Amino acid sequence: MATRIVAPDAAQTTDEMLLVRWYVAEGDQVEVGDILADVETDKALVEIEAYVAGQVLRLLAEEGDTVTVGQALLWIGAPGEAVPEEPEGGEDQALSRASVSVEAPLPPPAPAGTVATPAARTVARARGLDIASIGGSGPGGAVVRRDVLSASDVSVDTTEPLSPMRRAMAARLQQSFRDVPHFYVAMDVDMTRALAARESSPAHVSVNDVIVKAVADALAEFPALNCILEGAALRRLEDVNIGIAVGLEDGVVVPVLARANTLSLEQVAERTRSLIADARAGRVRAGARCALTVSNLGMYGVKWFSAIITPPEVAILAVGAIADTLALSAERVIAVPLLTLTLSSDHRVIDGRLAARFLGAVKDLLEATGLSRA
Repeated sequence: MATRIVAPDAAQTTDEMLLVRWYVAEGDQVEVGDILADVETDKALVEIEAYVAGQVLRLLAEEGDTVTVGQALLWIGAPGEAVPEEPEGGEDQALSRASVSVEAPLPPPAPAGTVATPAARTVARARGLDIASIGGSGPGGAVVRRDVLSASDVSVDTTEPLSPMRRAMAARLQQSFRDVPHFYVAMDVDMTRALAARESSPAHVSVNDVIVKAVADALAEFPALNCILEGAALRRLEDVNIGIAVGLEDGVVVPVLARANTLSLEQVAERTRSLIADARAGRVRAGARCALTVSNLGMYGVKWFSAIITPPEVAILAVGAIADTLALSAERVIAVPLLTLTLSSDHRVIDGRLAARFLGAVKDLLEATGLSRA
């Protein structure tokens, strides 16, 4: 039976996204995991993967179309298999195209081989620039926002509107801070043993990897916290997935480390590096949902901070910098590497006792280095 592939919910603020590129054509044979298309949301360039194998029977949208979450994009099935009749370019799509046509004409999409961040593409479109003609200074030669601004000779004093990513972040976080009853618990953690475990690892492991692993292992012990809030209902998540906040030039994206509690510390480090590299290149795959995100500003010398929850998640852990603090031990003064963790929780779902117990479990794992190894 033919399978209908729809535009994914990539956790963006708006339901609309731009179909940037098809990687398949009608008649192509695809396997599970093949990349079908790229769509650009208000946050990143998202790859749509095939989750069934078969032949591409029909494409229902064109490159450059504005599509919405849940809209049919293509059908995959057996060769020659009939697919249900579905209007192409129906009323909803016509309205989307009409809304685009009112704006300034967009330059043609960048040809294959041109790598650019979503922010760079947005500024290039707004200024009518061909992004393929702009030299890139980002990772791997990617075109970033500053390259586009330089190419258009923007004055330092020029006023420009917020980028789509910044506008989306502002709207979403403002709504979260207004509608979600935040409360905060914080604990200091002695990182002596955690740092030793990191140094003894045969792989390259960062402090953030150690924290993410501890958070995942602790969350597995507290299923009441591993949920998302959908309206007036709670969805209990079967897998323990952890969001990792990644700072970009024009905002923040949150790729998700799936089933993090089942991974060794070394596997967490390897997969997190891959997720961060993809995010900084402007590619975040639509994937698993998570209940909690880890946001780390410790590498910038920030001692502690409180973060804003991104719905439908119910918590976010803010990680500060490790700082040596003098303490008295066995009648002598020693330097203890202390780290402050601050958990922001949604009080509609999590009470103070649950938040304190969970954060205490994270602290115990880090101080005892009870983290599973490969």
